[in-house]
Amino acid sequence: QIPPEQMREFERVVVLRAVDMKWMNHIDAMEQLRQGIHLRAYGQVDPLREYQMEGYVMFENMIAAIEEEVATYIVKAEIHHNLERQEVAKGEAVHPKEDGEEPKKKPVRKAVRVGRNDPCPCGSGKKYKHCCGRTV
Repeated sequence: QIPPEQMREFERVVVLRAVDMKWMNHIDAMEQLRQGIHLRAYGQVDPLREYQMEGYVMFENMIAAIEEEVATYIVKAEIHHNLERQEVAKGEAVHPKEDGEEPKKKPVRKAVRVGRNDPCPCGSGKKYKHCCGRTV
């Protein structure tokens, strides 16, 4: 019903959305696993091995969930023509300023940093940490 290039764009958007959501959930779940894995040592089980094994199982489950969600969205979705999305894809929807003026670039600052053990820039001959860099 739709041209192939629009279908590929739709598939790309669906896959990226699914991967983004599932990956964030996976990172949170791995953090929770890391927080509680040390308790496995009380059960005479190596926590590192358990973390690796459970992490792998969780990753495989995430991949399966991504594939399932992508298939579900692609089969059930109805695609409507979205003009805003087409403009963004062409790069025409985003303008930094309305009058066409380029945005100003921030100035590059090249500050000379004096290390603690470098000679003091005041010319005293002492190290910076013993002269001007001394904190009272």
